[in-house]
Amino acid sequence: MVSLKHLGSFAGFLALLLVLACGGDATAIPASVVPDATAPATTAPTTTKPPTGSGSLLRVNLGGEPSTLDPQLASSLLEFSVLRQLSEGLLGFDKRLNLTPLVAAVVPTVENGGITLDGLTYTFKLRQGLIWSDGQPLTARDFEYTFKRALSPDLAAPYSSFFSAIQGGEEYLMAAEAEPAAKARLREALGISATSDDTLVVNLTAPNPTFLQKMALVAASPVRQDVIEEYGTAWTEAGNYVGNGPYILSEWVHQDHITLEANPTYWGPAPKQARIRLSMITDVNAELVAYKAGDLDIARIPPGTEAAILADATLGGQVLPSSQLSSLALFLNTTVEPLDDPMVRRAIATGIDRDAWTEKVKNGVGESATGWLPPGLPGYDPSVGNEYQFDAKKAKALLADAGYPGGEGFPEITLTYVDAGDQGLMAQFLQLQLSGNLGIEMSLDPLDPPSYGGQVIGGRQFEITLLAWTADYPDPENFLASLFASDSFLDITGYASDEFDRLAGLAATELDQKTRVGLWSQAHQVMIADAPIVPFMYVERYYLKSPRVRGLTLTGIDGEIPGDTRLAEVYLGP
Repeated sequence: MVSLKHLGSFAGFLALLLVLACGGDATAIPASVVPDATAPATTAPTTTKPPTGSGSLLRVNLGGEPSTLDPQLASSLLEFSVLRQLSEGLLGFDKRLNLTPLVAAVVPTVENGGITLDGLTYTFKLRQGLIWSDGQPLTARDFEYTFKRALSPDLAAPYSSFFSAIQGGEEYLMAAEAEPAAKARLREALGISATSDDTLVVNLTAPNPTFLQKMALVAASPVRQDVIEEYGTAWTEAGNYVGNGPYILSEWVHQDHITLEANPTYWGPAPKQARIRLSMITDVNAELVAYKAGDLDIARIPPGTEAAILADATLGGQVLPSSQLSSLALFLNTTVEPLDDPMVRRAIATGIDRDAWTEKVKNGVGESATGWLPPGLPGYDPSVGNEYQFDAKKAKALLADAGYPGGEGFPEITLTYVDAGDQGLMAQFLQLQLSGNLGIEMSLDPLDPPSYGGQVIGGRQFEITLLAWTADYPDPENFLASLFASDSFLDITGYASDEFDRLAGLAATELDQKTRVGLWSQAHQVMIADAPIVPFMYVERYYLKSPRVRGLTLTGIDGEIPGDTRLAEVYLGP
C-alpha cells in the first residue's frame, strides 16, 4: 500500500492550535527564521513604473507579526495571506476552488498533453515574458530550484512532505544525516527539471491525484536562488524581497505593519488597489475598536459578540460571514482507558447536544456537525454521523453497555484545550453536557498554544481535546489521510483501522475523481463509526467590512485576511 504519512497537512495541523481563537498567530517557527522584532523598518527600492490601482489605501488587520515571508518556510494563515500577494506559483484556485493557471500557461491535463496516461509525468508550460519584481526574467529554472529547495532535508520546510511524491523526493527528505556528497547526489536525482526557460517537467514515483492541487499552495511559489544566496534569511526584508505576485513588499515595520504596493512587473491585470496596509493588532477587541474608529476597512468580529453585532443597527449591515473548509471536533485518545472502548466513545458522541451550543449559547451562529468533512468539500454528506444526533437516553444505554451505568465507575477525564477565543466557554459547555447527560465528570486543562502543541500534538499527552482542522486544498484526502491513517505522522488519537487504511490506500493513487471521492467517503464513514473523534461544528468566521470595500470574494481556504486569494481585485469605492 502507498504510504499515507506524507499526505498530511501542516496548515491544518497549525489550525489545531488556533481552534476558534478567531485570529492571532499560534504557530511555532524555528528561531533561525524569525525576524528580529527590534529590526528597523525596511523599504523596497522604488519602481520605475507607478502603481496602476486606486490612489487610496486599503487597511486590513493581519492579526500578528509573520514569523517569515519565505514561501517554503511559511506555515500560518497570516503568513499565507501576505505571501499570496507577493508571490504566485504555477497554479492557483479560482473563487469556486477549481484549479486555474497562474504562472503556468494552462493547467496540465491528459487531453492537452500535460499529464501522461499513467499519471506519472507532468509538463508545465510557463507564460511568455514573465518578470520578477526587480525586472529579471522568471523561468522554469527558478521553479526547479524552488522545488529542490523545498525538499531539502537541511531546510526542513513544513510543507516538504507535500512534494515527496516527486521521484526521489522521499529519499531526499529522509537524508538529513547523510554526507553532503550523498545529499547532492539525491538532489540531482530528483524527478524535476527545467528542459527550457518555459518548460518544467516533473516525474512522480506513483500516481498522485492531488499533485496539481498541491502546486497551488503558497509553498509552491517560486524563489530566487541568487537573492537567497546574497541575503540569507534577510532576503525576506522589504529592501531585499523579490517576488512575482500582484504586489511588492514596500515596507515591513516589525510588530507594527506591512505596506504592499502594486507590482508594475506583474503579468496579470494591475491590482485595483495601489496600496494595502496590513496592521498587526493581536487583540481582536482592539481590532474592533479600530474598525469603529474608521482606522480599518475590514476587521474580525470577537468570538461571542457575533449575535450582538448582527443585531446592531449600524454594524449589522456590515457583517461578512465566511464559511470555511474547516471542522471542529473533540479528539479522543484511543490508546488510554476507558476511551479505548468504541462503545464509550459512541456514548460520548451521542450524549452531546451540539444544537444547544449553536442555537442557545451562540444565538444561532455556527452550524453543528456530526460528520468530519465540511460542506463544500468533495465527499461531504450531511447524513454521515446521524447515528450520533443527540439522544440522552441512547447515550446512557451505550455507556451502560460499556459497563458504566449512569456513569458509575467511570474515571474522571480531562479536556485539554487552547486558552483562546471562546474555547473556555465551549469547554465549560462540554463539561456540563457530559456531566448532566452521562454522569461523566470532566476536568478542564487550558494551555497556551506552545504548551498545547508539545503536549497534545507532539506527545499525545491528553485524554480529550478540542481541535479544528482547516483545509490546505479542497480534497477529502487533506482531512482524512492526515489524521486517521495508522502511519500518518499526525495520528493524534492513536486510531488504527485496517479497513480505513485499505480504503485510504486505494484512494491515494486512484486517478478517477468520482471513484476516488467514493473511496474517501467510505473511509470517512468507517472512521466516524469507530468514533475516534466527536465532530462538533463546522467553523465559520465573521468579519466587518466597510461599505466602501468593493470586489471582495471569499473562499473556503482564505487565510487570516478574508478574500486573500483574490485581494488584487479588491478596491475602495466612494
